[in-house]
Amino acid sequence: MEVFKYIVANKDGKKLTGTVEAPDEQTARTELNNLGFSILTLEKTQELPKHDESLTKYIFEAIDANSKLVSGTIPAKDPDEAFSKLTTGYSLVVTAIWKDGATEEEINEARKTGNKKMQEFIEKKNVEDEKQKNKSEEQRKEETFVKEKIENLLREINELLVKFDEDFTLDQRSEIEKKINKLLRIKNSTNLNYILQTAEDLLETIRTQEKVLIEKGYFEKKIHLEMETQKLVKELHKSSAPTSLSEDIISKIERWQASRPNQKKESTQLKLTERILTWIKKSFEKPPQILVIEEQIRAYNHQLWEFVKMYFKEPTKEYKDKVKNAIKTIWATRKKAVHSLAQAKALLKKREANQEGQEETLNVEEKFIEPAIEELNSLTGWLLVFYLIYYFVSIIITTKNFGFTEIPQGFFVYKSHIFKYILGILFLMHAGTSLKINFFKKNIIANILLPVGFLFGSVLVLLNF
Repeated sequence: MEVFKYIVANKDGKKLTGTVEAPDEQTARTELNNLGFSILTLEKTQELPKHDESLTKYIFEAIDANSKLVSGTIPAKDPDEAFSKLTTGYSLVVTAIWKDGATEEEINEARKTGNKKMQEFIEKKNVEDEKQKNKSEEQRKEETFVKEKIENLLREINELLVKFDEDFTLDQRSEIEKKINKLLRIKNSTNLNYILQTAEDLLETIRTQEKVLIEKGYFEKKIHLEMETQKLVKELHKSSAPTSLSEDIISKIERWQASRPNQKKESTQLKLTERILTWIKKSFEKPPQILVIEEQIRAYNHQLWEFVKMYFKEPTKEYKDKVKNAIKTIWATRKKAVHSLAQAKALLKKREANQEGQEETLNVEEKFIEPAIEELNSLTGWLLVFYLIYYFVSIIITTKNFGFTEIPQGFFVYKSHIFKYILGILFLMHAGTSLKINFFKKNIIANILLPVGFLFGSVLVLLNF
């Protein structure tokens, strides 16, 4: 057997060094590759493996990445260190470790202990992997959220610059373009704080251009620019986290529902919890049209507050008058939005009431009418069978000579008009209920026509028998 010295990298990128005994280099490479290593160097050596006298030689049994049983020896201070080296360094599923020269009883005990330790290790690793996965998922969501904000910000800034194209000087435009180009270069970076800081710096640069507008006497344009930049700053600082208690409750319920495994059979407690949480979620959820109007009202409130601050900040009467007019305009628009919100809520409440009424009607039909029709169909069917058998038995007994001295009057039932009426009406009732159940279960027109047909047929039976 030859001795080969190696330097390899495991799956985590950690470098490992050591020696391996094999008949040739290809076999040594195959053995190292089977352990999941990337071979950096592998060369034959005449040096015998050095043994540290302070370390103990342990024998191990394990399963490699290819589910192949492997065994070998490893020097370590104690079994725990040997176990750690084999699992973290060599990615082996260790099933047993024992000291070289151990008895058969000690080996069996080591196998039991090894299985238990490996199970604990797997459970711990699964928990850590799940935490890392959740962390990566949250980070990925945050990156996506920030990139979407930056894309929206750049689009709105371009629209804003178009409006003020003739009011900014070439130097102003050049300074703003430099900031925009910088943001475009770094927008796909993973340094989210730096991206947001650069975007805020861009908005501050645009906001400072209002001084030029004041010098030119464009008070209304100055107000518009300031309000737009403040709105964009607010959107930039908006977090992906829920902004209200209701959103927070809904997001937590949705996370709990998404984390539940899909099981066909669930405990009564889980089903009850699911129903309660679904009801809570439904009570906090708002229709999209309501959310849109409420968001508009919040934006108007913010604008009003900013204009009020402007009014007391600026000294000139001309400027104050323009701000006052802007406040009046926004207040009137806000009143319309509040009125629209009240109308939308009333309309939704009316729709819900109508829907509940329809559901109650359907529930009455499903709970009472349909079962009653099915029971009536079953009853008339059995009665028809009974009467028909009785009818034919009566005819046979009264028309054939069976040697009876006297035949009871009950067997002459087929001569009775009442019997004929009952038999005909039962047939019509059974036919009508069968049609309803099998062909027109949810048909409203059939609910009207079938009873009318039954009554008309019953009248014909009474008049013709």
